[in-house]
Amino acid sequence: MKKIDIANGVVFQKFNISKDSFDTRLLAQKKIYLLQSLGTNLGYEYNWYLRGPYSPSLSNYIYNNLEVLGSYDFSDYTITDKAKNDIESVVQLETEKGQDIDSVQWYELLASLMFIYRNNESWKITKNDEDVYRILMTEKPKYNREQCERAYKTLVDKNFLRDN
Repeated sequence: MKKIDIANGVVFQKFNISKDSFDTRLLAQKKIYLLQSLGTNLGYEYNWYLRGPYSPSLSNYIYNNLEVLGSYDFSDYTITDKAKNDIESVVQLETEKGQDIDSVQWYELLASLMFIYRNNESWKITKNDEDVYRILMTEKPKYNREQCERAYKTLVDKNFLRDN
């Protein structure tokens, strides 16, 4: 098994990644995007799609490898402390979501805000929170200002929004 397959397998199991439904596949996309933003890079590139940042190569990898990776025992493998901390940081984001939004929508909102922030020049905006909210709510009108503010504050407070 290749090193990248081992890394993916460990991460996928820690995130309970599955391809059973659209929502579980969406969660996989957003959690891996957020994980990579912290520096634990699994090599997936993302572009903007209807539901926010999306990686076609991650989608293909999940479809082609998840059965094998899901059933493999990775307990003999270790990952760096940084990767462990990054995974835990992504998991802990859920504790900030609030009652007005479900987990899938929360991770979509977080990842979308981050994508817009990090790609501000292509959106022709500054990294100002007001500009980021405006684009997000234009692209995704299902989210309101309060949710955007909560998500943005969470990303800042948890050190996800920083210039790398």
